[in-house]
Amino acid sequence: MIESRPNAEAAPRLGWREKFGYGAGDLASNLSWNLVGGFLLYYYTDVARIPVAALGTLFLVARLLDAVIDPAIGVLVDRTKSRWGKARPYLVFASLPFGVVGVLTFMVPDVGDSGKLVYAFVTYLTLGLLFSMVNVPYSALLPMMTRDSDERMQMGGLRAIGSSVGSIIVTATTTPFVAWLGAGSEQRGWTLATAIFSVLSVGFFAFTFLSCKERYALPAESKSIGLPAALRALWENRPWKVVFVYGVLNFVRLSLMLGVTVYFALTVLRAPWAISVLLPLVSGTMIVGGLLAAPYYRRFGKRRGNLQALAVGFVAWAAMYPAEGAFPVFLTFYVIATLAIAVSMVSMFTMVADTVEYQQWRFGTRFEGLLSSGISFATKVGSAIGSAAVAYGLAMAGYRPGEESADAATAIRMMFYGLPLLLLAAQAVAMAFWDLDGRHEGMRADIDRAARLTRA
Repeated sequence: MIESRPNAEAAPRLGWREKFGYGAGDLASNLSWNLVGGFLLYYYTDVARIPVAALGTLFLVARLLDAVIDPAIGVLVDRTKSRWGKARPYLVFASLPFGVVGVLTFMVPDVGDSGKLVYAFVTYLTLGLLFSMVNVPYSALLPMMTRDSDERMQMGGLRAIGSSVGSIIVTATTTPFVAWLGAGSEQRGWTLATAIFSVLSVGFFAFTFLSCKERYALPAESKSIGLPAALRALWENRPWKVVFVYGVLNFVRLSLMLGVTVYFALTVLRAPWAISVLLPLVSGTMIVGGLLAAPYYRRFGKRRGNLQALAVGFVAWAAMYPAEGAFPVFLTFYVIATLAIAVSMVSMFTMVADTVEYQQWRFGTRFEGLLSSGISFATKVGSAIGSAAVAYGLAMAGYRPGEESADAATAIRMMFYGLPLLLLAAQAVAMAFWDLDGRHEGMRADIDRAARLTRA
């Protein structure tokens, strides 16, 4: 049963089973979602043979359509009342259809270009909606578990580690799995590999459900609070707007980079094996970043810490281009850049939890589900723009599977090097507006003081 003690002054420390259980939720999510981010465009163009010119619109429209549902799911979480709490039930009841549709997404039938495009649109859109049904409640769970800012950063780090482990598993094993399981049939290989990842995903979501508790959730919000009123309250939360913009820019960059890396390795580096090096390194550095995040941000704070990390990432990413012909040097700069950027990504999850506390301090409501839907919304919008940019860029450059093209190589280089640098700079501008560092203790004290006066 949920313990509704949002203003309790004695804060129990979380055990490691519960902390690891929370981190397992992002492991579950990324076993399916990173398969989509890293390989779906390639699957569509080179396996299902869907015309690349249409895929940019598919990615953009499908992701934006299901992104607008995220705030409604957040409100639904805030209104949920069950024996398991407000957020946890969704981790069980939505994860199974999420896994099933994940398999169907990589099973495009040979029904002509128009039929394949319709099938891809429906399955991709449905998968995004189901992703929101598990990911919005999962994000909302963090501020319900602990009020301690150091514990939140630690949990955010474990979430990043879980995400990274899932990404490493997917990016390092997908192509070998497809070849091994396919036994000559690439489509069969994709179907079986996706089924394995989906089963694991459902299992890890179940572990998160069983191991985590909701301690600091207010009772379910009144149904008289409609979505428009809730959205107005959200819009008045200035720190949340900073996190949202920062998150959108981050996921545009991440989706762009994940989508173009496969083509970069094949067309520019001419080294197919580099796919299984570059993509897992993104996740490997996230593990290190998750371990470093808590002490790093404890020393520098989120604003200064993020600005420093983004600056290092920018310089190292820019240095990769002149080092392209010397792969060991190129790889060194790549590791430095992705590690710095990974540290900056970890803070997003805890900043959302901070905005929940700010909402309660400023307005007397928490809206954990609605505020946490910002991360899922940012993921969707960012993925829509990033994936569409790769597809449109390939189409405009005349990319054809298996054919060499100087124009395509130039477009791929621009997407791999130039666009991420612009997005890193834009993230730094957004982070300059973050202003909650050093205010947590004061906000918690005011919340507890107001609760004592109410009880009196």
